[in-house]
Amino acid sequence: MAMLLTVVSAACFMGALASFLRYGSKHFDLLILCGAILMATAAPLFEVDASLEVLKSIDHRLLELKTAVENLQGR
Repeated sequence: MAMLLTVVSAACFMGALASFLRYGSKHFDLLILCGAILMATAAPLFEVDASLEVLKSIDHRLLELKTAVENLQGR
């Protein structure tokens, strides 16, 4: 989801550039505003994705620890 928002945001900024250069700044301000809003929305989603990866890593290590403890108790 974050990647999609980033791509759409970049498209808004490129549209704003084209609007500024070729079409006499028609809808330039709206395209910049949309791009900024989408970029601000995408930024926290990248942090959530990174946090999920850290939690998955911690979960994996805890499962390994649990297995090791069970092996020690079985001896």
